[in-house]
Amino acid sequence: LDIQIVADAERYDEFLADWPVWLAEIAPTVFARTPIVPFIVNVVTADGLTLDILVGRGQAIDFTQPAEYVVGALSGVRFTDVSLALEYAVAEHLRGIAGPFISLVQRGEHLRHMTGVPHLLGLLTTVFLAELDAPAPRKHWSRTYTDEQLAAVAALPPVRATREDLIAFGLGLSELLMSRARPLYPDFGLEWPHDFARVAADRVRDVLGIETSDWLY
Repeated sequence: LDIQIVADAERYDEFLADWPVWLAEIAPTVFARTPIVPFIVNVVTADGLTLDILVGRGQAIDFTQPAEYVVGALSGVRFTDVSLALEYAVAEHLRGIAGPFISLVQRGEHLRHMTGVPHLLGLLTTVFLAELDAPAPRKHWSRTYTDEQLAAVAALPPVRATREDLIAFGLGLSELLMSRARPLYPDFGLEWPHDFARVAADRVRDVLGIETSDWLY
């Protein structure tokens, strides 16, 4: 349940800082925290009801503005233009393939490697949004992406903490991302990063013994 509170602007800071007190008067809770942004209180009541309480300063918080593109879970960069988001996603993916992907495989850091999966999926979904020329989704992702796009992700190799599985998933996602991103570049007036992609492909070939030049660049 989402609840929005509009607090008096002059007493807003005081009211927001006092949230544990007034929340305790509303309902018993087993969890209450402000981990995302200060004006959102995440709550789970003793009855199991989950609440997001939003506190506006003098007026309701406007969520009708287009959401910004957050390109990958590990990136702090946001974009309002999908073409810039696409260009960033491809470059970030190539950086990952040439660097962390290979180094984590070499070190056998399979568990740590798996923590990067949400970031990779964020890069891929950015490409999907560029294909659709769609705004960044909010809560309802399944309404944003097509059945074909969702099926393409479902067809990727499973992710498990082994060398073989992480290589298969990483390169499978990479081929999907790159093969779909490349045809979009001319439409958005972008220049494909051939040299960067070639270096990434060379690294994969030289270190892992896998040829990717037919789709990576």
